[in-house]
Amino acid sequence: MRKLKLVILLFVFASQAFAQDVLHLCVGPDHNFGVPYTNGSSYYWQVQGDTTIATITSGNGTEYITIDLNNKGVFQLLVEEVDANGCNGYDSILVETHNLPNPNIFAVGPTTFCEGDSVLLQVDSAYSALLWNNNATSSYIYADTTANYFISVTDTNGCSNNSNLIFVNVYPSPIGSFEIDGICLGRSTYFTNTSTIPSGAITSSIWYLGNSEIFTSESVEYYYTELGEYNTSLLVISDFGCQDSINQIFSINSNPIADFSYSPFTVSIVNPEVVFTNTSINATPVVWSFNDTAYSFDENPVYAFSDPGIHEVWLTVEDDNQCIDSLQKQIKVYYDYILHIPSAFTPNKDGDNDTFGPYGWRMEKYQSYQFIIYNQWGDKVFETTDIEIKWDGLDAPVDTYSWVLIIKDELGELRKETGFVTLIR
Repeated sequence: MRKLKLVILLFVFASQAFAQDVLHLCVGPDHNFGVPYTNGSSYYWQVQGDTTIATITSGNGTEYITIDLNNKGVFQLLVEEVDANGCNGYDSILVETHNLPNPNIFAVGPTTFCEGDSVLLQVDSAYSALLWNNNATSSYIYADTTANYFISVTDTNGCSNNSNLIFVNVYPSPIGSFEIDGICLGRSTYFTNTSTIPSGAITSSIWYLGNSEIFTSESVEYYYTELGEYNTSLLVISDFGCQDSINQIFSINSNPIADFSYSPFTVSIVNPEVVFTNTSINATPVVWSFNDTAYSFDENPVYAFSDPGIHEVWLTVEDDNQCIDSLQKQIKVYYDYILHIPSAFTPNKDGDNDTFGPYGWRMEKYQSYQFIIYNQWGDKVFETTDIEIKWDGLDAPVDTYSWVLIIKDELGELRKETGFVTLIR
């Protein structure tokens, strides 16, 4: 009989252990053992002691075997070598197996929460070495990112194991923002919600307008009735209940005072041109409007009215804060009734003064027109309702005739004129 030297090959590294040395290993499959090989030899392995502790799974009869370590305990591993001459030798080693550590991690608080918060994760016992899957090496961590968390531990026997998994779910918080448009007293101030959220939805918006007014709509239109500085804020809440708030301080400003003068004060269609002068306080003109048909952007425009009547002139002004005011004044343009009717005419076809009738200004704008001529006995010798048609007098004797003109002018006023005309040959 001769003595063998037993070499233990464990996982991916090899260590030498000699007869009756105690080798400490961890429960688990696929532990490799071996002895130096001699050409022509066969090797027979045995687990002695409690055979439930270890099971030879492959390689018996060769110099290398694989053993599953099933339970905690101590056993002797024996190997017999039979060489080519039939001689045999023996060696053995004591193996003590240790259970794997069983780390357990637990959360101190909710594992579902909003962005910006965290949860404390702890391991239940002390170990020789610890490594979380986020590379932390302490016995606890604060998890603030959506992920599965676990810890790998190694005990004093060198055995390692992973803990249970804890899933931490972090919901995104909304990012509050809003815009303010309109900072003028008594006019619309618009609060526009521009908040965003990476995922999910914003389900609630609560506005605080700085004067104890609260609104819960998506956006707000509001009229401030007092000048001053206002600290407004917006609270937005997601569908999971995550929140964000933002505030802005702004001022409500007074409005400018629009006013203007004009010259001349009396306007007629004969002299229709009017000079307008801006007399507004702390403001510049934005636009002048004349009867909603003509516009000017000049500081002091000149405008000529084309028709008599009451005309509305609007001035809209704006100050440096973009606050506006408007003013309307009515300008009365008087009607100039200009009419000429000759006292004689000569219908001799010489091309000079051959016809008789009224001549006037803006007659085409009359609403109605009637011109009648009578002889000295009261007989009607001519009548027309067309301002273009005159009396030619060709068949009429030389005489003096009377005429009547009845019109309704462009303002709707009824006018009647009478007179005489002499027909001369």
